[in-house]
Order: sequence, then C-alpha cells, then structure tokens
Amino acid sequence: MPTDAQLLIGKMLQIKDKITAKRHCIPSDLQSEWHALDEQTACFNSEAMFENAVKGKGFSKHIDYSGSIKELSTLVKRLDSLNKEVTVSQISH
Repeated sequence: MPTDAQLLIGKMLQIKDKITAKRHCIPSDLQSEWHALDEQTACFNSEAMFENAVKGKGFSKHIDYSGSIKELSTLVKRLDSLNKEVTVSQISH
C-alpha cells in the first residue's frame, strides 16, 4: 500500500508533466510561479534514474526532499492551481 507521501509525489509528477506539456502556453505573469515550482520540485525529476544509471548495477531512486507531507501537499495544491490557470488561459486564446 502506498504511503501518503508516495501518493502526493505521484500526483505532483502527473500535474507537473501536464504543465510541462503546456509550458509554451504559460502566460508571462505566471512564468515566475512556474519557475519557482519547477525548482522546488526538481528533486523529484523522473529522468534522474536514467541519467545516473549504470548498466549491470542495481539502482534505487533517491529523493532529496526534506519537507513534511503538509509542505508536499501545499506544493501539489500550488501546481494544481497553476495547471488550472494555464488551462483557462489556453482556452481563452
């Protein structure tokens, strides 16, 4: 059974992928929010495993996140809010 942190990380990665796919549609007034959130969530980079993997050796992903579940939940809410704003601005274009 996944822990609360694992569920939040999964949700965060899904939302971050959606925003990344629409990053060219992020209005200029939201760019600073996106860059701040992208930096705060960089430790969850899903490509890190492929960049550091060595053929023939076992590898487990290490996450350098030292915040609490509450802080992680706040990050998820901020990403979700940004995703909704980008979607709304994308529709109005």
